[in-house]
Amino acid sequence: MLFVFAFPVFAEGWDDFGSVERMWDGQKSITNKEFEQVMEALESNQKQKEEKQKKKKIKKISGGGTSLHNELNPEKEINEIPDLRNKAEDGILINVPVNLILGEKILEKGFYKVFARKDDNKKLYVSFYQSQFFKGETEVIETKDDFGEDEIDFAKLIPYNKSFMRMIFGSLDFNAYAFIPYISE
Repeated sequence: MLFVFAFPVFAEGWDDFGSVERMWDGQKSITNKEFEQVMEALESNQKQKEEKQKKKKIKKISGGGTSLHNELNPEKEINEIPDLRNKAEDGILINVPVNLILGEKILEKGFYKVFARKDDNKKLYVSFYQSQFFKGETEVIETKDDFGEDEIDFAKLIPYNKSFMRMIFGSLDFNAYAFIPYISE
């Protein structure tokens, strides 16, 4: 008896499967162009959301108003602040185009890494290294002049006259210079 009452319910469910073949009859086909337009609209919405989030972040940083200085206005792109660690600790590579006289040593032409140090008596020295080998050292004079250089950490040898090269050195800690005699060839 139970089987007889359950069967008609089952039969009604099977009748609905006949319409499976006609399921796609009312669907409209979409062209590639229409699909691309929809995708572009979705992507533009995503870009607008990202733009709003960026403006919110800028507003949190700058307070939302305009500044008296044009370069600080929120519409401007915020540039990344360069790494200000002291590069002079890693040494600065310089080209020595002549044979320098450092005390009683002669420093031959070539490339050297220079390091600055301050001793216990507050005197400043610049040491010359090739690879890991110490080649010589000279005392330098501290100055406030940045020698018109664009970078914070720099070291250069500049011809001064027929007997001396002027070495300029700059780091985050101090700027210095020295006049170093050289041997002309």
